[in-house]
Amino acid sequence: MNTFFADRLTNLQIAGNTVRLEFSILDMVPGNNLAEPKTSISHVLVMPLEGFVQAFNGQETVVKKLLADGVLTSNNVAAATAAAASAAA
Repeated sequence: MNTFFADRLTNLQIAGNTVRLEFSILDMVPGNNLAEPKTSISHVLVMPLEGFVQAFNGQETVVKKLLADGVLTSNNVAAATAAAASAAA
């Protein structure tokens, strides 16, 4: 089994019953810590729509538990949602 790391989900496409998820990593600009990091696609996951919905439901359950336990706040979730919408635009 291979393990992959991604900083974020960059793109999501649905074609029929197939979902294509593009994940990316942040690439820092060498020698310039103040520069805005660039992203590059690290890998792509293609899965059936049914599996995607099941995975989404599982993630939603985890986020609700993290909110209930105080690990996340609604501000964290709102900020992450806004960042994702901005990246998708």
